[in-house]
Amino acid sequence: MNKLFATKATVAVTLTVAATALTASDADSATRPVVAGTGWKLQPHITHIDTKPWVIAFHDTRSRTALTPYLRKTAAELTYRMGVNVTVSTRIVPTSATTCGPSHTISVRYMSKPNPKYPNHSFGGACALRGAAYSGYMYINSDLWAAGRGYTEAQRMNTIWHEAAHAVGLAHPATCPRDKTGRKPLMCDVNGL
Repeated sequence: MNKLFATKATVAVTLTVAATALTASDADSATRPVVAGTGWKLQPHITHIDTKPWVIAFHDTRSRTALTPYLRKTAAELTYRMGVNVTVSTRIVPTSATTCGPSHTISVRYMSKPNPKYPNHSFGGACALRGAAYSGYMYINSDLWAAGRGYTEAQRMNTIWHEAAHAVGLAHPATCPRDKTGRKPLMCDVNGL
């Protein structure tokens, strides 16, 4: 399997090069649940990633306008790496970290300091049913785009990809191996390029 490593390359190359192969290696991977990979693990309440298609929706029109280009790249990468179809819609589905959303929908919200306790962070999570994630949410910190903050496009893209992986049931791994260039898997370290 390929390793899920962040890269300093362009955003398009970042997603193409910087992800773990989340699919099983044998021929029936499209129908078999995915349970393991290099540089990631499942969240404690998730036992597998199922193969039902996912849709990315938005909390509001501001979130949709700001994040659609990034999420199209993320959806393509998740589709490629998981072997599960992920698409971006224009639908408005209010985001909540306390209430589960519609089945196989990830709702995304773009806002400043979504977690006041950790003002520089974004976050995402999944709701599970029968061991698999069935809906998810992402809160992307709009401060990543604020003038003077110094975030790169690759760091923004990596953050969005990382939180999307949380939304489908992935967690930070127990260990964070580095590749030959010293980069950690993306589920370990979003901005440590």
